[in-house]
Amino acid sequence: MTSTTRKYSISLMAEDRPGIVAAVSGSILDLQGNIIAISQTVVNGYFTIILVTEFPESVSPELLQQKLIDSGRAGEYSVMVRNYVEPHLAASLQSGSSQYVLTATGPDTSGIIHIISINLARRGVNILDISGHREHDQLILVAQLDVPQDVDILCLQDELAALGMKKNISIHLQHINIFKETNRI
Repeated sequence: MTSTTRKYSISLMAEDRPGIVAAVSGSILDLQGNIIAISQTVVNGYFTIILVTEFPESVSPELLQQKLIDSGRAGEYSVMVRNYVEPHLAASLQSGSSQYVLTATGPDTSGIIHIISINLARRGVNILDISGHREHDQLILVAQLDVPQDVDILCLQDELAALGMKKNISIHLQHINIFKETNRI
């Protein structure tokens, strides 16, 4: 990209179908843009994608949004384009932290994600990625966490396990390296 560029963060949601990534990336390419970062998933039949992009200065957020909307079927895409602002990193990320994986399984009950996430937030733990779904009446939840160095992991593991017992679910917290090794296929 040239020195006169604009960065945008884009989020797009639609009912899932093949070809959405091709349409979105093609629209970005047509406007001489570049994808700097991308995260995409399908949640219960809905496609979601978040991108950080870079374009020539002449590409406005409105032009980009319309180009993306037009790349789908009529009324298919919900699109938001924002000027990209470099996020302020959390203190835990700046001072060092460790990655952990939280898993929770058991009967699905209303509010369980809130209860887990508020417990983590109180300790300054950042949820980097979270994925969950219900199979029949069972919750299956996996989250990747950024845990500050000053958090007592054993204490946090015990608190989460106790929290799970109250809700009749199993909650485990493992260092990401241990999780990877024990879940290798």
